[in-house]
This record gives sequence, C-alpha cells and structure tokens, in this order.
Amino acid sequence: MATSPGAYAVPTRLSPSRISDWRSCPLAYRLKHLDGLGKHEPPKAHLVKGNFVHSVLEALLAHPRDERTTQRAQEAFDETQRHYETSPRFRALGLDEVATADFWRHSRELINGYYRIENPRVPEVLGLELSLETSLGPFVLHGIIDRLERAPDGALVVSDYKTGKTPSPGYGAARMGNMHLYASLCHRERGELPARLRLYYLESSEIIEAQVTPETNARTEADALAVHAGIAAACASGEFPATTSGLCSVCFFKPWCPAFGGSPEAALTEIPLQYPVVPRD
Repeated sequence: MATSPGAYAVPTRLSPSRISDWRSCPLAYRLKHLDGLGKHEPPKAHLVKGNFVHSVLEALLAHPRDERTTQRAQEAFDETQRHYETSPRFRALGLDEVATADFWRHSRELINGYYRIENPRVPEVLGLELSLETSLGPFVLHGIIDRLERAPDGALVVSDYKTGKTPSPGYGAARMGNMHLYASLCHRERGELPARLRLYYLESSEIIEAQVTPETNARTEADALAVHAGIAAACASGEFPATTSGLCSVCFFKPWCPAFGGSPEAALTEIPLQYPVVPRD
C-alpha cells in the first residue's frame, strides 16, 4: 500500500543495520524507521542474550592482555548479569524461573564457545564498541564496530560476535555485507582499509572470514549509495513495497503487511496502543 507522495523526508543518516533493513523489506524499513514504530517492538530473548554476551566479552577484552584471565571473565559475567537482571528490557521478557535459569546457562555456554575459538590474551585490541561516522555525499554513514584489532601479521581486522546458529551461505553473505560497510567506515575515518572481516559464531565455535580489497570497498560504497537513492525515490513516491521471504515469520510488522492481508496504515495507530515502549537499558 502506498502513502501519499512526498510523505517522508529523505534520511540523511544511515547505518549498516538500516541499510540491511531496507534490502530485506522496504515496507518494514518504512514502518520501523520512518514511521518510528520500531521502538514499540517488544524485546526478544535471543537479542537481549546477544547484547548480554557482547557486553561480557567487551568487559573482558577491555583489560590489558595479561589481565584477561578466567577470573576476569567470571567477574565480567557476574557484574553484567547483575545489571541485566534489573534492566527494563530483560524484565520485559517475562521469563519464568526455568526460562531465566536457561537464559544464563546458555549465555555461559556462548562465552565458553568464544574460549574454544581463541585465547582472549592474544588479540591486540585497538577499539571496542567503536563509534564511527563518515559522509558518503548524500548521507552520513554511521555505525558501531564491536571490535577492531591488529592481527599478528599487521593487518587491521574488524570482528563481530554472533550468538545464533551459523547461517547458510546466502545469509552469511548478507551479514558480511554489513561488515564491509564497517570496513568502509574504518578506511574513511582512520585512513586504513581493514584487510579482513571476521564473524565469531559462538554457538558453534566457528569463524567466518572475508577479505577486503579496494575493489570490494568501492562496490560496498556504490551499493550503499544505490540503497540511499532507492530510499529517496520511495520517500518521493510514497511506494514502499513489501518483500516476502523466510524472515516474514519473525517480522514484528507481519500482521499489518498487505502481503498477509494487513494494513500498514492501521499499524500507525494500532501498534502504539498495543505495544508500550520499553526503555533502553
């Protein structure tokens, strides 16, 4: 369903996740970001767990190399757990006693999965949760890099942790698409193009790597500019088509999607009434 032409201002800032949202489904992008309904989506246990595990590893790797001991890891886990137990988003999950115990048990398993991949004393960490932004002309690209490091061979490496299952090749390529955007941010803001991108899949203790070259970086930036042009055209026309895929089964906006008999315009009033905003931690 179309909105009235020119109903939306063209965004002047995009992040890798927002670019990914547009590629997945323009209608969901519109509802989530342009209509501002994303803030109403209830927290999901797997996402809260992912944030928790990221926070634990960030706290551990923030220490100097020789202090990244198992005791420090335990302290990081316990301190982060105490914070999360009282956080609005964790409490909004409404987990019972059994589910809560399983949440923490699985979180520990994921941390153990990291230890099966590498010794935390090895990485030469240059930055954690590193916020960067750069102008790509018609918009500002911004994002937060989970981990930037200097590899033993001198290469710059951008890394991220994933707490879900290792994806199929198609979905893995999409994840790396976001990572290439982080490489572009590094190149423009730090003056050095990372040589490699690395995804740590903690569930399976696997690493997926991709190489970065000037050619891949040029394609990445060209693709980002094309996405922004597509968004700009949709903002002008009011046309934000729904794209159906396997992701529809977990999409918050599915009940209001015309592909499933819903009304996007009804979402504008129904979602705020049905789903109060949960404060961020």
